[in-house]
Amino acid sequence: MKRLFVLSFAAMLMISAAACDDDDAQNLRENVEDATGSAGARAAAEAMRGALEAQDLDGGKSLRDVAVLRENAEDVPGDPAVEGIADADGDGKDDDGRVELHVGEQAACVTVSAENDVSVENGECAT
Repeated sequence: MKRLFVLSFAAMLMISAAACDDDDAQNLRENVEDATGSAGARAAAEAMRGALEAQDLDGGKSLRDVAVLRENAEDVPGDPAVEGIADADGDGKDDDGRVELHVGEQAACVTVSAENDVSVENGECAT
């Protein structure tokens, strides 16, 4: 529903752009593309959060397990670029619990706490 609103809004803005001069129309197009990409990145991150929260953990697994994060990242609709799943210390768990999803030039960050709480924020993950 949110995506439909964004796309409808974008279409309305594009029609309005026809009445603007070239510079105004270009700025408007860029703003619409940013908004649409941001919605796409956020939607992908929310889809991953939903999948993680529905995950049936057994055998002492955690949502921060690299295998769990990768499995859920692969299933996100729209095939966003996924970054940040890393296990530098070799314990099988993601080092910081942050996964960054990119759709176009926009990003959203999924954060999994040590207590398996999952949150989503717009933009790149903080380092």
